Amino acid sequence: MTAKLTAAQFVSTTFDYIVIGGGTAGLTVAARLSEDPATKVGVLEAGDWDPNIAAINLPGLAGSLMGHEKHDWGPVSVPQIHANGQKVPQPRGKGLGGSSLINITLLDRASAAEYDGIEALGNPGWNWNEFLKYFKKSETTIPTDPDHAAKHTLPKADTKWHGDSGPLLKSYPLYFGFGQLRERVMSALEELGVPSNPDANEGNKVGVSTTYVSVDPRNATRSYAANVHFQANSHRGNLFVLTSATVSKVIFREGTSPLVATGVEFIHEDQKYRASASKEVIVSAGSLQTPQILELSGIGDKTLLSKYGIATLIDLPSVGENLQVYVDDHVSAPVVFEIDPQYETLDAAREPEAAASLQQLYQQRQGPLSAPPLSVVAFFPSETFMSPEQRQKWKEGALAAMQDAPEGLRKQYEVQIRRFAAPSSPEGEIMPVPGFLPALDLKRTPKARYLSICTVVLHPLSRGSVHIASADPQAPPTIDPAYLSRPEDLEVLLAAVKFSLAFFKTTALGDVVRKQLAPAPEVAASDDALRDYIKKTCACVYHPLGTAAMLPKQHGGVVDPELKVYGTANLRVVDASILPMQIAAHTQATVYAIAEKASDIIRGA
Repeated sequence: MTAKLTAAQFVSTTFDYIVIGGGTAGLTVAARLSEDPATKVGVLEAGDWDPNIAAINLPGLAGSLMGHEKHDWGPVSVPQIHANGQKVPQPRGKGLGGSSLINITLLDRASAAEYDGIEALGNPGWNWNEFLKYFKKSETTIPTDPDHAAKHTLPKADTKWHGDSGPLLKSYPLYFGFGQLRERVMSALEELGVPSNPDANEGNKVGVSTTYVSVDPRNATRSYAANVHFQANSHRGNLFVLTSATVSKVIFREGTSPLVATGVEFIHEDQKYRASASKEVIVSAGSLQTPQILELSGIGDKTLLSKYGIATLIDLPSVGENLQVYVDDHVSAPVVFEIDPQYETLDAAREPEAAASLQQLYQQRQGPLSAPPLSVVAFFPSETFMSPEQRQKWKEGALAAMQDAPEGLRKQYEVQIRRFAAPSSPEGEIMPVPGFLPALDLKRTPKARYLSICTVVLHPLSRGSVHIASADPQAPPTIDPAYLSRPEDLEVLLAAVKFSLAFFKTTALGDVVRKQLAPAPEVAASDDALRDYIKKTCACVYHPLGTAAMLPKQHGGVVDPELKVYGTANLRVVDASILPMQIAAHTQATVYAIAEKASDIIRGA
């Protein structure tokens, strides 16, 4: 059924399952459950369905809709007291496809040890082998053109590790914005001790590699949840999708224990409606809004709920806690250098006279519009960018943090301490960007060429929260990532930024660099000045998780290994919020895998 379905038509149907949120996970689950023609599935999505927008479909424009009023929820954090009082944007995709419609399209996986670690925290069946099965089930890897592969040393996909019959299409980028700089960039990283890792999707994450992207190379367009799970299945008479529908709460049968969900209340065109589900309600609203829906439904900390006049049905204080977000110093202020203008970068694509030629190239599946702006990523352990003394000081701080932490967080910190010392565990990431990224009041000079770096701390010790700020379902929640609230995170980020600066001083790039722009040389000369710079400029990297954690209840869990919310019989959460700890990967592939596994769990219930 198309997204033009009316609210009246939607509520006149009794569904087997209602999915809250038509995003990356929600549409995956809905598509899989509706494979059974006897099963009726309803999806409620607050955004719209816009299949013909260039900024969504063209890979080269990936990320350009972040901050867009229609396609981004536009959440902003509360002032971050440890980050110069910044109110940090937290982009979230709004519309069918969720964040898969506005993200940068990178499609990678964390290390095998990190997925095994999810199981070790008390979640049987959530391990590397299981994730690998569902990574493969979710995707089809489009073979790389042999000439393109040879030119850029791109490995052939091994079906032991990569899927060949799933809905989501993935490929290597058709175009590399670095041009002849690409080999120098990779050599510079190897010079710094980051080894080459031809395929970082096989369970070993450490190294520099070219990442897969969720792009169909046959027509150079984004492959995402809306076109592979909704559009491809919109002919199904048992799949109902209603857009512009904001869920206000889950409805439960009175007097049941455990609670039995019977439907959903939602708002469409300023009117309230109720839809019924005979089997289950599945919340897939994402890490920032799933807790909001649970709390509006009476599931959360009873003190908070009573503050806003919401009757407590399940006192579950862990809802909305354990928020984990990467911290970095990109978006508003990356590490930026001006380079020799003879080198090709994406800066050329920003010049007005280039527009016509870019379109012509795109028609041939070539040029900057055919591929996302990021393609080379490097993940490395703490020993690569921190001294033994720095690592020891971090460990002492982490051990001190454990002393005051509740039991569940202590167990997470134990894992983080072990991994921080392991040479196989990535703790830092840098993403070279072939072009200019805005930095404070820095402006791009026409005709100039730039090379920038996004620097990321992968496993911060800081933990934040997201909670309702009112009983109004259309009011945004209060988001507090608590950036740098653990001083150890600042020191790791300081070391990572200095590592990024060292990147530009390598032999491989020595004759390329013309001028250091951000941070300014005088800032980079002082650790205290660099710390201040980081506090003023740190931002998120768009991968929040953990706010409805899959953990034992006594350890801060919200859902069990079957993804059921504690205290309920048939309410599940399926999205990144269930991940108990941050992973060293961009989360898109992992969320698809979670949804694929969840679909099998639900069908087997």
